[in-house]
Amino acid sequence: MTREELIAHIREAMKTEESAVAIYARHIAAIVTKSGLPEAKAGRIEKALNTLIDENKKHKKFLESLMKRVQGESIDVY
Repeated sequence: MTREELIAHIREAMKTEESAVAIYARHIAAIVTKSGLPEAKAGRIEKALNTLIDENKKHKKFLESLMKRVQGESIDVY
């Protein structure tokens, strides 16, 4: 894989992480306000989705650091 191909894959992965965060956030709002679930169950689901959001944000930061590293290297084969 060339450097530019890797950069394109990393960019796409970062977009995916951003999209996932937005989707999870919408689900949290729906669960809390519209689901009709018992408060305890809605709270557990909200906690799980918040964990997923946190992990997506961590993964995006990792991808950003990887992007900087790749962009700073002179090699073109990965």
